Amino acid sequence: MNIEKKDNLVRLLDIDDDFIIDLRYATPDNFTGQKVYQSNECWIDAHTAEILIKAKNIFRNDGYRVKVWDAYRPVSAQRKFWEIVPNDDFVARPPDLSKMTTFRHTHMNGQCVDVTLTDMEGNDIEMPCPFDTMDERSSLSCEKNSPQGRKNGEYLKRVMESVGFQAYECEWWHFYDVSTDPVPYTDHAI
Repeated sequence: MNIEKKDNLVRLLDIDDDFIIDLRYATPDNFTGQKVYQSNECWIDAHTAEILIKAKNIFRNDGYRVKVWDAYRPVSAQRKFWEIVPNDDFVARPPDLSKMTTFRHTHMNGQCVDVTLTDMEGNDIEMPCPFDTMDERSSLSCEKNSPQGRKNGEYLKRVMESVGFQAYECEWWHFYDVSTDPVPYTDHAI
């Protein structure tokens, strides 16, 4: 198997082609209304890919597939998002790489994923709210969401956390790989 790498990043489908890739920022169907990424290739930290595959296998055994909305995000794309929505609850402030000495798990090093579940035919299942809803409905604790959507979101969270991810309380779809050390952020074109 020929696996292309960019620093710590690998192309997810090179390792396991059983994911549905729908990178929203490679289309104008996102909160910016603009195509931010140049391709729909899903790059991800190699370790993060390993544990995402573990989660995918659990979901598959339960009759679901994993759809990936976002994984690695170049720092330049993060800057563009911040210009549009400067709100720390939903968009991380872009870093000044020249001043960085410590790092955390983020999309900018490929150690976060935004995911949802589908049935085996690829049809979305009900979740708390649509992807990138930037209000209280994005939280699993929001009682405005349907009981079925919350139940499915809790199942997603439970499985993802069982393999080494940590859920972000403000976005039901966002998970940090906390089972590995953070690596530097990069600005590879995707």
